[in-house]
Amino acid sequence: MQYKIGSRGSKLALVQTKYVCERLKEAYPEHSFEIVIVKTKGDKIQNRPLHQIGGKGLFVKEIEEKILKGELHMGVHSMKDMPAQPAEGLVFTKAWKREDPRDVLILREKKCLEGLPKGAVIGTGSKRRAYQLQRIRPDLKIVNIRGNVDTRLRKMEEQQMDGIVLAAAGLKRLGMEQRITQYLESAQMISAPAQGVLALEVREDQKELTAMLDRFSDEKTDQAARAERLFMEKMGGGCHMPVGAICKDIGNGNYHMDVMFGDEHGKKIIFACVEGSHPKKMAEDAEQKIRCQMAGVVTLVGAGPGDPGLLTLKGKKAIEEADCIIYDRLAASELLNYAKADCEMIYAGKENHHHTLKQEEINQLLVEKAMKYQHVVRLKGGDIYVFGRGGEEGLYLKEHGVPFQVVPGISSCVAGPAYAGIPVTHRGLASGFHVVTAHNRRGELAKIDFEAMARSKDTCIFLMGLSKVSEIAQHLMEEGMPPETKTAVISKATMPEQKVCSSDLGHIAEEVEKVKLPSPAIIVVGDVVGLRDSLNVITKEIHTQKKCIVPKIGKGTSCLTKLLKNKNIAVREVQVGEICFKEICLNRKKLRKVHWLIFTSRNGVQGFFKNLYQAGMDARNLSGIQIAVIGEKTGNFLKKYGVFADFVPKEFHEDGFIKEFSETVQKTDVVWYAGGTAGGEKLQETLEGICDFHKLIVYENCQVKESIGHMEEDVLFTCASSVERFIKSMDEKKAEYWKKEGRAYSIGPKTTKKLQEMGVENIVQASEAVYESLVKKYFE
Repeated sequence: MQYKIGSRGSKLALVQTKYVCERLKEAYPEHSFEIVIVKTKGDKIQNRPLHQIGGKGLFVKEIEEKILKGELHMGVHSMKDMPAQPAEGLVFTKAWKREDPRDVLILREKKCLEGLPKGAVIGTGSKRRAYQLQRIRPDLKIVNIRGNVDTRLRKMEEQQMDGIVLAAAGLKRLGMEQRITQYLESAQMISAPAQGVLALEVREDQKELTAMLDRFSDEKTDQAARAERLFMEKMGGGCHMPVGAICKDIGNGNYHMDVMFGDEHGKKIIFACVEGSHPKKMAEDAEQKIRCQMAGVVTLVGAGPGDPGLLTLKGKKAIEEADCIIYDRLAASELLNYAKADCEMIYAGKENHHHTLKQEEINQLLVEKAMKYQHVVRLKGGDIYVFGRGGEEGLYLKEHGVPFQVVPGISSCVAGPAYAGIPVTHRGLASGFHVVTAHNRRGELAKIDFEAMARSKDTCIFLMGLSKVSEIAQHLMEEGMPPETKTAVISKATMPEQKVCSSDLGHIAEEVEKVKLPSPAIIVVGDVVGLRDSLNVITKEIHTQKKCIVPKIGKGTSCLTKLLKNKNIAVREVQVGEICFKEICLNRKKLRKVHWLIFTSRNGVQGFFKNLYQAGMDARNLSGIQIAVIGEKTGNFLKKYGVFADFVPKEFHEDGFIKEFSETVQKTDVVWYAGGTAGGEKLQETLEGICDFHKLIVYENCQVKESIGHMEEDVLFTCASSVERFIKSMDEKKAEYWKKEGRAYSIGPKTTKKLQEMGVENIVQASEAVYESLVKKYFE
């Protein structure tokens, strides 16, 4: 049979493939073997580092595709260039005896690393090599260099580099061992996993070819390569993260493995060593040692049952200190307002089998982020260990060597009934309570001991069981629980949208069906439900509480929201934008020519002063310039920079400002307006005709898309841009309904005009363009 062997076209790749081909020809003369050259994407792009163009798979994808299609029977690669796992349908055969795994220095003039002058230039395309070199010699200048061996040697001469780093194995296979200046031992540089090992890749159904290739395998090399590559896989290593491993036989079936791992930017590099006889166990032990030294802390935080006011103080502190928060659907979105402005936030919600991330992916993400950040928070609704799979996450973190801590949360199983006026225990009625989840992972009714629950006098609580109300009631009655037993179903417990349906066990299913309760819901069965009429004070408070939505710019809690919450209004914030500050050219000469400086927002103030400070100036350089602001709020914010406004209009909106300022400014005055990329058009159009007007773009209001969800509340708008973004974030059907049926509260004329342009019918405008006036109007 004729076998076609795929290879890249570089000199080294062909030398390696020819070596394999010759061995096969000698051993199997009855077959013929042909080398087919395949050009890969990695060969075509030589001017950028691997981590910028896609990583290791770039050298093998085209060959793998041809093997899968049957155009090639096998591929020959360098194992160090291979991803942790081959493409689906392909396998690696057992490793042949490896060549020298060390890295080496080729120096243009000097004889060793220590002899290089300060600031010497070394070329390498590998983060692993670069960061380890700079650990030994921080003064070295590392430059990116890619290409085959001859190309790199040529670039070293042309660019007058002091040296380059290459793999010893490649140079020896090319017969260029004499070019090596210095071998770098593992104490100096740990090489790439499986460096010096050939990767022979075939389709997994090619059993005969696999057996032919395994005839040449070397047991010690195969064990060592497996340990090294398993470590790389566990660390998620690739071209983005520097990872190294070298495993050596130490006799009696045992091995010693040195490993290293670093962060993406080389700020932290960790080393470890392990010994053992089983590759998988050695890789696990090495991973544990590295992560224990390198990982930040993951805090598993219970967010409480829904009401953001039920978050614990310790949970709030964890959120405030977090560098990254991974949160789920049942964690109140308002809690994210406690986070730092630069905190990375990742939604990992799960609802009715519609998962943003699977649990396994969440586990991996926690480990990944712990390697990047000092403090990661996993924010989960309720309590972290009550049907929250927090135990699974904790075990996974423990297994992977990541330290973690737990902040318990108030569970909905007790808080939900309490908010509905139902104590889960009460003297004379229930001395305890049973809590179970109502469904299994397949969405079916869980295996529940209904007999024990029916026999007991304790309160029975079922979580996540809204779709199973009928089945639960039927099973309890079949096991002897009286049909007249009092029962309640609490939807969206502790939230402003909380609804409660009460009945007896025999009729609860039909009553729930009538009112169409939304999930999530809690089912409570027992005599304590009868106390609801007397104890239902919290629900009454919730139902009389006004509710609204506030579109906001940025991650922090808006000033409007704080005012509303002080009035006991249930506020749901929706982020529609974030402020991105822009650089402008400021200098003293230009500034001395300015007569007026206009600010119409706190963002304009902040953006201008950022540029002022960056130019090496401060408020003293504004001496002689008169400052105009659009209203008191902007004026008060300006005071934080030690500057008081000279001009504040009587009416705090654009039209009022233009009218009054036009009567003040002179035609020869140089006027600067510090604003954003959008807005201020009317101001600019008017003032350009009556003075020497210049607009400085110091910020941009960048759009952020956030799911709005249900739309039962009024919406309070503080700017025109929020109007457009808020409406466009809804699907067309929901938007059209809201524009006709919803109610919008506007802070001023400009915002009102935008609402009218967007087709909103019910608009209420504040009497003054300030937050306090908007809140007052909302209460009327």
